[in-house]
Amino acid sequence: MTAGADGPALPSYDEPFRAERSPFLWLFEREVLRFLNIWRYSVVGPVLSTVLFVIVFGSALGQHVDAVDGVPYGRFIVPGLFAQAVVNVGFFNGTTSLFEARRDQYIHDLFASPLRWWEINAALVSGGIARGVVVGAGVLAVALPLTHSGGVARPLILLLGTLGVLLVAAQVGVIAGGLAKSLDHVYAMESLVLLPLGLLGGVFYSVRQLPPVWDVLSRLDPVFWLVQVERIGFLGHGDVGAGWALLVVWALAAALSAWSAAIFATGRLKP
Repeated sequence: MTAGADGPALPSYDEPFRAERSPFLWLFEREVLRFLNIWRYSVVGPVLSTVLFVIVFGSALGQHVDAVDGVPYGRFIVPGLFAQAVVNVGFFNGTTSLFEARRDQYIHDLFASPLRWWEINAALVSGGIARGVVVGAGVLAVALPLTHSGGVARPLILLLGTLGVLLVAAQVGVIAGGLAKSLDHVYAMESLVLLPLGLLGGVFYSVRQLPPVWDVLSRLDPVFWLVQVERIGFLGHGDVGAGWALLVVWALAAALSAWSAAIFATGRLKP
């Protein structure tokens, strides 16, 4: 306590300021609350659209389609649809969050705050991962009973693979949100890049059923490897080996993380 000039003693502020929680956790909470506040669109919408694919392709058409590698068709497509749903929500989470921050220029407030650039990047990516977990869990909660799927064939592969898929999806969204110059660019990335890669990624078929040329081209599609690692985890086998699937998925995650970090570290986040 210190004495005032004409009044009672005043408290001393010699101790350094301590935040109640870290700035990173504050921004991460903001990212989570951002999509939870509109859960009807950000969570229910993606889950419902994916479940409709399961109903139409798995339940209705699946009765007229032969089993793939001994697996009923409805059960066969669930891992791929799960991976596709996670990638889609990761893309939209990053683009809507970061692009809007750049467009409205409140991204400058974040860089002027006590947050370091890597904390901003990590919080945005973590928000995309959280949304992917919520949507992915919702998809599986409905799709697995609909297709009468049993237990997980290879839990460790599924765990490691899903972590890699979540990270890839979240980083793709953050990178797209950092590069897009307008909403037209966001929609173009979705329709010209994300959608074709998803359709050609082996979600609805095994690449072994394709001619050799298309088999090779499919393996150049990043989404193919995301689908494969999930399929191996759930069903026990896929079109490639488990080791190769994990290696490629985590190599993608590392490369995208480095690209995302470079965008933030160099400050190339102009409106």
